Amino acid sequence: SIARTCLFLTSRHLTSRRVISHVHRVVGSHKPPARAASPTLRRTGKKLREGPAAATMPGHDWESMWAAGLEPGQAFDASRVEPAFLDLIMTGTLPKGDALVPGCGRGYAVAALGSAERKVTGLEISATAKAAADAFLSTAKAGDGSAASEHCTVVVDDFFTHTGRYDLVYDCTFLCAIPPSRREEWAAQMSKLIKPGGEIVSLVFPLGDYEGGPPFALSTAIVEDLLLPAGFERVSLTKVPEEKLARTAPRGERGEYLYRWRRL
Repeated sequence: SIARTCLFLTSRHLTSRRVISHVHRVVGSHKPPARAASPTLRRTGKKLREGPAAATMPGHDWESMWAAGLEPGQAFDASRVEPAFLDLIMTGTLPKGDALVPGCGRGYAVAALGSAERKVTGLEISATAKAAADAFLSTAKAGDGSAASEHCTVVVDDFFTHTGRYDLVYDCTFLCAIPPSRREEWAAQMSKLIKPGGEIVSLVFPLGDYEGGPPFALSTAIVEDLLLPAGFERVSLTKVPEEKLARTAPRGERGEYLYRWRRL
């Protein structure tokens, strides 16, 4: 979920509704764009400008944003699991066992990953976000067609202090919400959470080399520079086809990459 750091977007506190409006303008619509551009592989993960607005990720402001009324399809909510990730799930090649989706929002990816062979935990920092995810999961189907509620749960917790061991983690619109100064901490925490032989799938978005955020610009090179030193090896890198894009990014380059890594 992008909104973890969207609550302090300026040095003045923005109201929840203004935050939602801001994120919607930054992330753009969820309709596929007309054209695609090649992503910039700029290795600037720690040099993007950070204002005081991005210094913390307070749960009470995240709670305010959800409590103000974040509707499906609004701001970072794509109203569905990302199509490229769903296609990957359907290949049946992802690890079974225990999976984690940090910043899971309404839980679209949580449900899609769930099955009799995979138990999924969605992580959120807001009780209202958890309630929205619980409501969605109560009627959603899991990836194998069974009731999502049989295999999926959502908990309120801080990713950076969360404990557990997982076979699979899916990161989408979560890394881009973290101030660049905390990215190495993100990688270290992923290394702790993922079992040896387990995997992380990162949907790299938004692409570009613009300054500021959130969402902060990402590239495949930034992800690589973070995960290689943290004890991961690359499994695959796939450019998402135009018709499979989940979101547009007016501030950056259009497109998404699906990056798959294995914990050594």
